[in-house]
Amino acid sequence: MEECSAVMQGAPRWFQLYWSKSNELVTSLIKRAEKCQCSAIVVTLDTTLLGWRPRDLDLGYLPFLEGKGIAQYTSDPVFEKMLEEPEPSDPSAQKVNLQSIQALITMVNKYPGNGFFKKLRSGNPMKAVRKFVNTYSNSKTTWDDLKFLRAQTKLPILLKGILHPDDATKAINAGMDGIYVSNHGGRQVDGSLSSISALPEIVRVVNGKVPVLFDSGIRGGADAFKALALGATAVCIGRPYAFGLAIAGQQGVSEVLMNFMSDLELTMGLTGCKNISDIRGTTLARQ
Repeated sequence: MEECSAVMQGAPRWFQLYWSKSNELVTSLIKRAEKCQCSAIVVTLDTTLLGWRPRDLDLGYLPFLEGKGIAQYTSDPVFEKMLEEPEPSDPSAQKVNLQSIQALITMVNKYPGNGFFKKLRSGNPMKAVRKFVNTYSNSKTTWDDLKFLRAQTKLPILLKGILHPDDATKAINAGMDGIYVSNHGGRQVDGSLSSISALPEIVRVVNGKVPVLFDSGIRGGADAFKALALGATAVCIGRPYAFGLAIAGQQGVSEVLMNFMSDLELTMGLTGCKNISDIRGTTLARQ
């Protein structure tokens, strides 16, 4: 996060927290976010376990096992200290083949520091992957744990993954500063209700007490328009920016955002909305 913040300069940034099994690590990540001038903490509720993802299974795709996508952890002093802890014995032996060798090389290259063979001999790249997998997310968190989180920071805290009005009410009663309606892009529970169907009732029970953010299923400006009309305070794009990034880097992301904004503005114009405040539920046809 430090590297990202350095290039963002004065642009706003939030920190998305995946609650690990170590509260000491959670605290360290939050304190780093504060130093990086993040203006809010977003707690992810719906990914304490990875959902059944057939495409990833078909491809054998889990980048974390190659040390990819864990830099937030390997750059953390508490996580680094955790690597010194004795590891539980593993009776299963790793088969040595071309794929496992390639994975090991990737682990070493992704691990911070200089000197490939120095890092390889330390054993830390593989330790880091195992520690991450065993620490990454805590499926035992409860509403009471939010008291701990609230005590660690004065930053606004939003809960991401709310799909039921009762949970929205509990979040407000727990002193949370925002609700984030999301089903994780439909990637966690097959057949889950859509976020857009959950949005109106959540907006109703929140009743303006805190902002209500929304994502999942947003693929164009017209989708954002519908979510705003149903009461969302703001709409988050989710994955589409990553598609632009993969194809054309920064220019690709810029094109995605420009297309979204153009689509939203045209939709507003075609429905007679001069500004965002004109987008209301009455602009939608209901079945």
